[in-house]
This record gives sequence, C-alpha cells and structure tokens, in this order.
Amino acid sequence: MKDIAKKRNTLAILEQYHLSPNKKFGQNFLIDLNMITKIVSSYHLDEETCVIEIGPGIGALTEQLAKRAKKVLAYEVDTSLKEALNQLQQTYPNIEVIYQDILKIDLKQVVLELKQTYKHVKIIANLPYYITTDILEHIISSDCDIESIHAMVQLEVADKLIDSNYVSPLTLMIDSIGTITKDIKVPRTVFYPAPHVDSAIISIEKQTAYDTRLDTILLYAFKQKRKTIYNNLKPLFKDQTESILKEANIETSLRPEQIKIQTYKKFCQYMEADYEN
Repeated sequence: MKDIAKKRNTLAILEQYHLSPNKKFGQNFLIDLNMITKIVSSYHLDEETCVIEIGPGIGALTEQLAKRAKKVLAYEVDTSLKEALNQLQQTYPNIEVIYQDILKIDLKQVVLELKQTYKHVKIIANLPYYITTDILEHIISSDCDIESIHAMVQLEVADKLIDSNYVSPLTLMIDSIGTITKDIKVPRTVFYPAPHVDSAIISIEKQTAYDTRLDTILLYAFKQKRKTIYNNLKPLFKDQTESILKEANIETSLRPEQIKIQTYKKFCQYMEADYEN
C-alpha cells in the first residue's frame, strides 16, 4: 500500500494488522500526506544521503523518506509493528528496520560505519513527548558524525529550545555544536489520534564536534538549579572551584542558567583526565 499518510490508508493498515496507537510509546500517526511532503522537502535529502529515523511507527514518514534518500535506517522499539513495516520494506528495499531502543545504541559507531558508504548522514525523529530531551541529549553527547538532527517535538518545547532566554543542559549542548531553528508548525489535527497539543519541526545543524566532558560539567552545574554555580561545581572541582571561576570571570553567586556555553567549555579544560562520573 502506498501513501500510508492518507488517513484511510493508515486506518486500513491498523485494521489489517490488528494494531492501535500505543500510549506507552506515545504513538500518534501522521495522516496528512501534504504535511508530510512539506516536512520531508525541508530535510533536503538526496541520493547520497542516509537517514537514521527514530520511531517509524507504521511508516508514513519512512515511506516518503525512502523515496528521496539513498537509505533509511529506522530504529523502532515497538515489535508489534513488524508485520506492517515488513510490508513497507518489500516495496522500498532501501529501508532497514532495527528493533532496538535508540538510547541503547552506540550512535557514534553506527554513523562511522554508514559514513563509509554515504556522503551525508542525517537523523530524523518523530519523538514521543515524554522522552524528547533524553533522545536529543543522547544524540548530541554521542558526538556522531552527522550533518543535522531534525525532530518533531511539542510546540512548546520547540519554542523553549529556540528562546535565547531559556537555558538548560540541552540548550547548552545544542549551542556547543551548532544552531537550532524551528522550521514548520505541525497542527494536532494531522495526527491520529490527535494529541492535546500542536507540534513543530526543529532542525539542529551540527557545525562542530561535541566535547563529551560537557556531560559531566553540565550534570554537576544543573544538579540543583537553585544553588549557585560555585556550590554545584564544588563537589567536582573541590578546592580549585573558586580559582577556576575567577579565571573564567564568573561570579561565585551566579546560577547555572546565567552562564554561557563558552564558559562551560572553558570549565572542561580543568577536568582530570582520569575523572569518572
């Protein structure tokens, strides 16, 4: 069956394979072909591109990605979707589905192997709202050699992530590797079942490598947001904390969200080589 994104086709597939949207996995299926076409066109895919897709569902987006990219490597945790996705793979042999949790995947190694064959590697995800932050942080901290991340997230989350006044470990991680934009608003009406909120497509363009030492720095810095940066970093840097902050021209009374990514990057140079979390 082609054009899975048409509502009648989605409903037919769900009926054929005795499926229903799984709340456990935050499943809401896209049922608007025009919207999917608009979304996929914004990804700028070509015959030299491999897409890593997170959460293909029954394949509405996957199908359109496969028409434009050389390969689609999809990660899905819901094994009940196997029959439906197997059928899709018969139509589009450039789709490969792996039934594993993306959070347990060594993304750096996966991308390293893909780059031996494909010039461009991009990650595209329709993320369950409850795990958006975890997955984006996992992708960034893996420091895999991708060009960009494109994710559908809750509209409110997208607005926060692009707001320069909103600071969190995730926004700092994004700032450390490149830039983020909010590209397309996706109304709740184009999903089945319709969620309670609208969504948006965000794009993160990777411009530089990620310093994995930031994982530890940010973990300590934001452990207790109401505490000062001095108090949060003291368990990490111990007696050196005050001198490190002074050298970085940071007041000890500042909160972690008041500090820019450039300063957090400076803190990395004080990490002991043999430090363990």
